[in-house]
Amino acid sequence: MRALVATWYTRWPDLPAPVLDGLLEALADPPSYWTPPTRAAHTRHYLPDLDHKKGETGGTDLTLDPYLSVSPDEDLLVHWDTDLTGERRQVLAKLAELLPYLGRADSVCEARLLESAPTPDDTWWRPTANGLQQIRLLAPARPIRRPILELTTVGIRKQRRTMPPETTWLSYARTSTHTATAPPRQPIGGVHALRFAVLPRAPFKATRAVLLADEVHRQVTRRLDGGREAVLGHGGAATDHQHAHWLPIPDGHHRGATVGALLVWVPAGLTPTEVATILGVRSVSGRRSRRTENEYEVKGFPTTDLLLQAAGPVAQVAPELCGPARRWRSLTPYLPVRYRKREALDAYLTTDVHRELGYRGLGAAEVTQTNPDEGLFNRWALEFRRYRMTENLGKARRGLGLRLEFPDEVAGPLLLGQLSHFGYGIFVPDDRDDQP
Repeated sequence: MRALVATWYTRWPDLPAPVLDGLLEALADPPSYWTPPTRAAHTRHYLPDLDHKKGETGGTDLTLDPYLSVSPDEDLLVHWDTDLTGERRQVLAKLAELLPYLGRADSVCEARLLESAPTPDDTWWRPTANGLQQIRLLAPARPIRRPILELTTVGIRKQRRTMPPETTWLSYARTSTHTATAPPRQPIGGVHALRFAVLPRAPFKATRAVLLADEVHRQVTRRLDGGREAVLGHGGAATDHQHAHWLPIPDGHHRGATVGALLVWVPAGLTPTEVATILGVRSVSGRRSRRTENEYEVKGFPTTDLLLQAAGPVAQVAPELCGPARRWRSLTPYLPVRYRKREALDAYLTTDVHRELGYRGLGAAEVTQTNPDEGLFNRWALEFRRYRMTENLGKARRGLGLRLEFPDEVAGPLLLGQLSHFGYGIFVPDDRDDQP
């Protein structure tokens, strides 16, 4: 219940509070649980005690932090014996989809509402049941009041309480002594995209967005120790661009636009372990250090927190990039791949775009410039940093804004050109006549 309230606060604040309160009351009866096999473990920390002084050694106590390890491929099932109305069911499904972790922040999870409810049997933990295996769980008392669920540990201690008010201990029991076997796992759509809200300490300009994409990519690659080639490969066109795209999404194509979201899109799909690893990157910054020099900060890269907003098929996670549509226009500059010879600029761009479309299994489109008078010296594109974190200005690519028109509707995301895996060459359905 507290997890649902926390998810509402941080990831769906637009949901009216009375709607949430109605859902909490509908779920007031204690649920049953099916738990997978676990393995006990712990971490060890030395924490300062009352005698510890800053800058001095000693005055610390060894603390054991126990936890239960669960396989990422196993399910934890929660069953409420209640019938939800259409709206409440939709709200619960959405909150479950947005739930980033259950319990502690390092207990990353992927939650979903099942279409059909399995019937709890003797392998389930059920309230007020009798059995050889028994445990106690703390539960809110009826009627459910949201302010009670919002109490913090610090707030409860300030009240000199050992447990929250309006709560009660419930006895749970599992009657079966046999090893529990998970109910059949229902098929779900694969996770191909993760969307994060970008929360910088200062406005993150779209012109510096490649730095954000590059740094998140670097951290995930390090945590996955290289990862699968299908996710972090470097094959480019040879792999039909099925590996990960790290896409900062600007709030528009106008000058002065800022980054509001980061989309991680992997057409080949993500495993639960890969999803959990990506979710582990919660904050990035441009701070760097050298062995022989003092720490420095990359210009235009403020400290930025990443907050998960959605996970699932890319059409649901980033619908503004997916269309379908016949006409598309640049949201970020298109950086041509081929070296231009003596051909006319329009012919050069058309050939370059058609080759990029062919790599992605798409047909030809009519290609026009959004600012034909500026060509490859497009002033809008020149404001962008067009090279990656470890590259210098000499590696900056030429860029410009384009419009594409297909004979028939095509579905996105439409990502073309150099650095298309790092936020360049993003096209969106063209429903406006203004130009960058």
